[in-house]
Amino acid sequence: MTIRSGRVAMVGAVTVSAVAMGMAGTASAGTERARSFHGVFTETPAGSVAGYDIHGFVKMTIRSAGTVVRVKVSGLDPEKVYGSHLHNGTCASGGGGHYQDIAGGAVTPPNELWLSSNGAGLVPNRGGVARGEGWATWRARVSGDSTNARSVVVHEPGSGARIACADLQ
Repeated sequence: MTIRSGRVAMVGAVTVSAVAMGMAGTASAGTERARSFHGVFTETPAGSVAGYDIHGFVKMTIRSAGTVVRVKVSGLDPEKVYGSHLHNGTCASGGGGHYQDIAGGAVTPPNELWLSSNGAGLVPNRGGVARGEGWATWRARVSGDSTNARSVVVHEPGSGARIACADLQ
């Protein structure tokens, strides 16, 4: 591995922060280590009814500079562009609503964290695999009440149906 600009060189499809690995240089007083949360995508009942066979994973990393979420999802239709967002409910509860930095605030970024392959949404390749990421300058809340980040949901284009979900743990 090679460390460049505070990052570990890309290994496969995963980029790991040097801070998260405890390999950063001298940290200033009060600087917190990065915290990572992971989840595995499965299709929801709506996704199953629509004929999807969705699998994949998500990683959310919270650093002092903000929040980054990365996903890889397979089983998508390569002819569609999907919405994907950080949500405040668990998959078992239906995913809740979109997570918002300021609850009740704007329903778009930068108050919400949306994932994208190209700036427009998750775009699958010809094999139905999409990789995407989203980031925000705020630190997602992860403990406490139902306004906290709990899952990432993939939405069907057009209808907005929740076709896949991954709980963050």
